[in-house]
Parts: sequence; C-alpha cells; structure tokens
Amino acid sequence: MKIGIDMGGSHVAIGIVNENGKIIEKFEKDIKTVGDQAKAEISTYIIEIISKIKENHNIEKIGIGSPGTPRDGVLTNLINLKIKEFDISSILMEHFDIPVLLKNDAKCAGLAEKTYGALKEYQDAVFLCLGTGIGASVFMNGKELKPIQNPGMEIGHMVIDKNGIKCNCGKTGCFETLCSVKRLKDKLIDEMNLSKEVSSKDLLEILKWRAKEENIKKILEEYIDNLNIGLSNIIDIFAPQAICLGGGFVYFEEILYKPFLEKYYNGRKSFYKDRIPDIELTLLGNDAGIIGATI
Repeated sequence: MKIGIDMGGSHVAIGIVNENGKIIEKFEKDIKTVGDQAKAEISTYIIEIISKIKENHNIEKIGIGSPGTPRDGVLTNLINLKIKEFDISSILMEHFDIPVLLKNDAKCAGLAEKTYGALKEYQDAVFLCLGTGIGASVFMNGKELKPIQNPGMEIGHMVIDKNGIKCNCGKTGCFETLCSVKRLKDKLIDEMNLSKEVSSKDLLEILKWRAKEENIKKILEEYIDNLNIGLSNIIDIFAPQAICLGGGFVYFEEILYKPFLEKYYNGRKSFYKDRIPDIELTLLGNDAGIIGATI
C-alpha cells in the first residue's frame, strides 16, 4: 500500500492507495492558518493520520502533492499558505522509516488523470486544477513535460489582465486572480452578503436560484469569459488534443462548466479554429491529487 497526500492551498487530504490506483480510505482536514502555524498544523495532522494508518497497513511509500515548487525534498513558494520553505520530508522521515516523494499538486492530479482518468486516451494534453489557485500539468507525446531549471507550468500566473488584481505571487492580473474557484467564491459571497464560512455545496444551492439575478449573472459570465481567454492562450502555446478541468471547479458543473462549453465551442478563440481541443471534466475528481502523488 502507498499513502498519497494532497496538500492544497487550504485543505489536506490523505488517502491509502492500492496497487491499482484506488483509494481504499481517505482522511481530510481544512487548514485555517498560514505561515509557521500552517506548517505546524499540517505536520501534526499528517503524522497523526500516518501513525493511525500504519497500525493496520504495511506502507511502502509516502507521496505528497503540494502547491509551490518541490526542491531536494523541500517544498518552496507555497504562496497561498504564505510559506517560503517547508521541509516536510525530513519531518516525516524523523517519525517513519518510509521513503517520501514530493511533487507539485497539480502535476500529481494531472498524472493521475493521464494514467487512470479523463486524459488516458490522449497523447498531447493539459490538466488544469482550478481551486485555491490554478495549477497545471502538460503532456506531450504521452509524456509529462518537465523543464530542467524549474518545474514550470505555472499557467495560473500567466497575466491575462495587466490592469487587474494583484496576485499573491507579486504580479498583477494573473490568470488565477480571475479564474481560481476561491476568488470566484469570495466574489460571490461578498456580492450576496453570505457568511465567509459557507461551503461550496451550500453556495451551489444558493446559486441555483440566484444565478439569474443580474449582478450574479455578470460575475459568472465574466468568470467564463476570462476562463476562455486563459484557455485560448494555453491552446495556442501547447496545441493539446484535450484539456481536462479539475479542482473545486467540478462542483460547479451546472453553473459554470456547461455554459463555458457552449461559449468555448461557439467562440473558438484559439488560433487553430478548425481543430480545437476537447474539453474534459476530471473523472477522478478531488481524489486525483492523492492518487497521482503515489505514481
């Protein structure tokens, strides 16, 4: 058995994964802190859950998918958690005699979709994780694209509005400031004067009967337009056969995905208008990051 850990910008999910890439048990926790407090909270929780798992399972590997840039066993630049460096490998290896492998979280999810999910039949593909931020994984000729100097694929920090919102990375108008699901939720919550603690499920229920209000409709349409702009840039650069959308976006299929598809296929904003890529929704959902961390 392997343990896969998906450490998102505000959430940690831990799963026991078998040899077929199936999760047999899962544990989850929301992270409410940032900086050193977040490091302590995350470390404590992971150690507690792994200790519990080891009571009943022989674990051969621990895989961790995290936002930011993994370097030499250390996570760096976890922007949304306000963490510059996090040596989670050393912390875990002090407690457990098990190999620890670190990867970027979006790349883990993309690898899982390419191996087991929506991108399995495509050779050239892009996976986009629309969640707290926007992460990405790119595949060319069936293999993951891996730059030498840095992990790359920071598609969420591609500027699509130079006069836009300041991003946590320091730039202005990044793709994720306009199209991360967290930014969309924050905007909708403020507009509808809802509690900051409202869940995605409850927000979706509210949107089902308020989505046609002019102010809400405008927010959703702006999101879809910006998503189209971001994807047109990705398509023109990588010319993929397919793009898979994952992360928290999957919860808003009726509100976002279906209207987006209509505009995407009708608008054809990319350079190659006669051969635009298929748009797929993740088959593995939010489990993709856990599964991919163990591959």
